[in-house]
Amino acid sequence: MIGVFDSGIGGLALLSHIRAQLPDTPILYLADQAYAPYGDLTHDRVVERSRVISQWLQAQGCTLVVVACNTATALAIEALRTFCAIPIVGVEPGIKPAALQSLSQRIGILATENTVASTRYLLLLERFLPDVEILSQGCAGLADAIEQQSEDLDQRLLRYCQPLIDWGVDQIVLGCTHYPLVKERIALLVGPQVTIVDTSGAIALEVKRRYPQLLTGPHGDTSIALYTTGSAVRFDSSVRAYPRLAWLQDLASTELTLPALAKL
Repeated sequence: MIGVFDSGIGGLALLSHIRAQLPDTPILYLADQAYAPYGDLTHDRVVERSRVISQWLQAQGCTLVVVACNTATALAIEALRTFCAIPIVGVEPGIKPAALQSLSQRIGILATENTVASTRYLLLLERFLPDVEILSQGCAGLADAIEQQSEDLDQRLLRYCQPLIDWGVDQIVLGCTHYPLVKERIALLVGPQVTIVDTSGAIALEVKRRYPQLLTGPHGDTSIALYTTGSAVRFDSSVRAYPRLAWLQDLASTELTLPALAKL
């Protein structure tokens, strides 16, 4: 079984790609909505939540965990790989494909402020500078606005995309797993001259490559279990709000009230 977690519904966009690559594999998804958004948490808190959740997923029988959150990947993945005895797959902004495709040699990145400030992210940028110019746009509150379907969501998207447009980027990298849920809205705002780079497909291929149970053939168990540390009603409402998640709308989520997950 594969375990996938995020602070909310953002990782479900990645889960859909994983399901396409591994249709015969059971998946357990956990949204840590009691502590969302991770972009607002301290470094230590993100590490602690990621550790507790990863160990819980392992205890449920998961043999691989996907950290479907850019903030948690940036701040916690190295620590997780010391805590957990199973493979851990994280997510990273698609800077490399954007750099290779850019004609203007200017690319923009939309990400949480925690991700933009992280050492892991800064080291990733160094691989491509000065070959391309990169403008990192920290998007305070955007993941939460997507999660809550805020009325000002389109205004927020324009506020964060406009500096990238004005700067002349021809590639915009989605550096948070929530952002693919509004990929079409972003594309309308920035116009056809800008390519939106989403690495969900590539990450799903990496999960397929590393998932050890593939060696034993199909399980016959194709279940997907959805859990949240917050409100199941809120979770299900968020899923219904996005067409990209329509295939999950018949699955009801379960609230987790385990003290180890709900409170630290």
